[in-house]
Order: sequence, then structure tokens, then C-alpha cells
Amino acid sequence: MDRSQAIDSDFVRSLVDGAIMSWAGRSPRPALDAAGNFQVTDLDLLSFLVPLVERRAVVEIPQYTNRRQSVRKENERKIGQNQFGSLTGLTSNRDVFSFSVRLFDQTIVVRDPITERESTGAHRNYMLVDVDGYWYDGWKKIVFDPTAKENKFLTEHGLFTGNTVYFEHYVHPNRRQSIYGAPYLRLKMLSERLRDEASFYRSEVKRLEALGFTLPEGVKAPSVSTESVGESKSIEVGTMEMVLELPEFSGAYAPVEDSVEGLMAAYERQKLFTYTLRPLVQFVIRADEAAFFLYGAEDLFVAPWMKGAEWELGYRLPRGRVDWNRLELAPGVALRYRIKRISQRVAA
Repeated sequence: MDRSQAIDSDFVRSLVDGAIMSWAGRSPRPALDAAGNFQVTDLDLLSFLVPLVERRAVVEIPQYTNRRQSVRKENERKIGQNQFGSLTGLTSNRDVFSFSVRLFDQTIVVRDPITERESTGAHRNYMLVDVDGYWYDGWKKIVFDPTAKENKFLTEHGLFTGNTVYFEHYVHPNRRQSIYGAPYLRLKMLSERLRDEASFYRSEVKRLEALGFTLPEGVKAPSVSTESVGESKSIEVGTMEMVLELPEFSGAYAPVEDSVEGLMAAYERQKLFTYTLRPLVQFVIRADEAAFFLYGAEDLFVAPWMKGAEWELGYRLPRGRVDWNRLELAPGVALRYRIKRISQRVAA
């Protein structure tokens, strides 16, 4: 909360690691019960995918139907009907409980707008969880080659049915209690810090550009025209908004030097915070909130270690008109959430 204290990628990743989204150390339910009857494992897909992202596993999604309206770039073309490439990230939507995998998809051919040379590979997001917070049916499976360590875990815990693992949950129901834990609360604070600091560095970029400094050629990718493909429609879905009330930030960020080097530093830092670190933090936050939304919000679930804690119903901010459920954690610090319905644009 102190702007004068520097944060970096290692600090951010240490807090993300504290949220423990992984299959390591887990004892999931096997695919077959004691009588040999099939039962879906309770290992959740997102926790299983996180280590695959960390090792940049090459995966294939044999069949996929776009949920959102497709966007086509004039310098790109797709080869074939499948999708495959390195798994580079997991993404979440900040407004609804939708989750996707991010691939450096090798089925996309890209033509450089300047040299006109072609290469393969472009980043694409493929939705696993629909905008309503439930499994998206536009995909069926993800194909990958497990490492020896992954294969040992899947085999020893009896998760294979043939050569396939079937998942019941994308986020484990027990994760609903995570919103009461220090890892979640720290990440909520960190997300606000990243947003605040990125905003400062964007203002520094504008300040230096107003002084006449410009970014070197090639730092920003050249713009490419795009077009939306197919029709879209609006649907209404349920979601949850959760806010962590915090004291005001203290301290101040140090301005960058008035130079091209300062402009570069400000540009790269806001880019890192906005497009890499904050989405990483948001993914874990939204996974925790999705579990609470699905398995705890309607029943006002409170973690067993929160002795005597109860949600205050119908709470309103000063001069506010929206009803919240609110839980005070400490002086000046409180959680509040509300269930609501919002509109989303999807492919028709």
C-alpha cells in the first residue's frame, strides 16, 4: 500500500505462488471407486493446468468453436481446423466467471507488414469456462504429452480412464474458503497496487511525450487492420462482484527521468504491469471468487476458522443504492460482494 516501496516480477510471482494452484501435494479422488465403478475425479482442471503453463507444455485442442465473435487480422491466416502450440497462460474475465487457455498457436500464419515475410505462431485465447461460470461446450478435450512426473501422479492416483482424465470441476468446491485467507487478500491488494502503478507510468509516458520525447522505432508493434467475423448477440448471465475495502495508498512513485530512456522505462513498466502481471494475479483471484460464487455465495458460507464472523446483509455505501453483503475483517478493511446479472456479447 506504500507507493514508495518498489515491487517487481519476483515479488508478484511469490504472492501468486502462495495461492497454491497445482496438482502437487494433492490426493484427488480416483477415476474408479472401490467397486470399479467410474467416478469423475475431483481434481480441478485449472489447478492441473497451472503447472503445464509453467513448463510451457505444447498442447492441442482438436476441435473448438468460438464463443465470442471472431476477430480477423488482415496479415494473418489459419491453417487446418485444430489448434496447437505452447501453453503460455491462463486468462480470466474481470466481469464474468469465464476462463481461457492462452496458446502460442502454431496454426496461425503471420505476415510481417513491413518485410512481408511469413512466420507461424500467434497468441490466441480459447475459452474453457463459459461467460455464465459453467463449462463451455465449444471444446471437448486438450491433448498433451505428460512428463514422467505428471504421468506418475496421474497413474499412482488412479486418474486415468484409458489414456484420458475426465474432470468434474474446473475449480474445486473447497476453494470457496480461499477468499477468507491471507493469499487471496494479499492478491486483491496487489491487483489494486498494480492497477494504480500502471496508471502512474501511463501518465509518465504522456508527460514525456508532451515534452517532445518519442519511443524508438519498432518498440510499438505496427497497427494492423482487423474485422469482426460473423454475427453477435447479447445475452444476460449471472456473476458476482467482490470488493476488498482498503485504506488509501500512501507515499508516491518516483518520476522517471526526462529522456528517451525514461520514456522507455515508463512504457515498458506500464506494459508489464497491465498485460503480464495483473492478468496473472487476476486469474488466481477470479478462480477463488468463482469457487465462492458457485459453492458459497448463496448460502453466505463462512470459513470454519472465522469464528463468530457473519455477513452483514443489505449494506449500502454512503449515498449508495446498491445492496451488498459485507464482512468486516479489521478496522478499515472489509470484504463485500453482490450477485448480479449483466449483459455479454457472444457469437450468434
